[in-house]
Amino acid sequence: MAKKRKPSIKKMPQRTKTTAPSGLSAQSMQFVANVTYLSGLSYRERRRFLWNRTKPRTKRFLYKFRVLDPRDPVSIDRIRDLLVRSRMWLSSPVDFNDPFDMSAKFVVEGTIQEKLQRFKQLQKFVPQMKWSERKRQLHKAVAMNNEQILAQVVATSERDTKEAGVYSFAGDPRSILMWAHYGFKHEGLCFVFEVARDPQLFLEAADVDYKKEYPVVNWIKFSSEDVKAMALRKYKSWNYENEKRLVFFDEAHTYRHFHPAALRGIIVGLRCKESTLGKLRELLGERAANHFPSVTLYRCKKHESEYKLVIVKRCYARKHRR
Repeated sequence: MAKKRKPSIKKMPQRTKTTAPSGLSAQSMQFVANVTYLSGLSYRERRRFLWNRTKPRTKRFLYKFRVLDPRDPVSIDRIRDLLVRSRMWLSSPVDFNDPFDMSAKFVVEGTIQEKLQRFKQLQKFVPQMKWSERKRQLHKAVAMNNEQILAQVVATSERDTKEAGVYSFAGDPRSILMWAHYGFKHEGLCFVFEVARDPQLFLEAADVDYKKEYPVVNWIKFSSEDVKAMALRKYKSWNYENEKRLVFFDEAHTYRHFHPAALRGIIVGLRCKESTLGKLRELLGERAANHFPSVTLYRCKKHESEYKLVIVKRCYARKHRR
């Protein structure tokens, strides 16, 4: 009897040694290649690729804890954004509960020649500057001492950080602490997003790095890796969050849309009130009116003998299936 052949996915071109363009790391180039390749695959093929071919292995789901207060129009509209409008609100770091988030220690270390090259590199971002003005600015910049440069660097970094748009995801929907801190004392909701349904967006979510110290950034040798370190560093005591985050510079307080099919489920908190569930049903009705894919509902319950949460399907989930 002939052996059954395993289903296969399209062969991906092998990696080749390339030189990354200025400002774009080899890792970034590989990310672009992966997203381009995945866009030509079916959903099942994308899932197999993300599970078998990425290192470290890409987790299938991302989780977002939210509050739904049926008495608060702002809270309701935030949930409507996810369920009905398929969009995410990008916060600014100044809105975070941790003022140390995305901090860095800047230094200015290098030779006069390296400093001059750094200033020339920055001038490339102002192509309309006349040559005479460019030369005058270079002489003025090189004459600055390190303390003066550092003061300008810190001010610029604070401005750029303030304008960064960030969307954070949790790593574990069963975390008791996460439900207590971000799930409104277990009365809220946890949204479940599937990466393979919108890889172009969700593959950009990067792991947060938890450390005791700020990342040290040498302004003279500043690179894209320094940007990444600043955007993803948090104090080590936050490591229970197991966070992944999307960061889009110059997009604070704006929206990013995602594919409606990427929202796969909603987990209801252990203490979720009936009034909250009623409002959630209304919003699910609005989603159905848009002809969006159905969302599976789950609920949390206590483990019988351990400090653990157990997640099971809600009995009325079928009502919202089309």
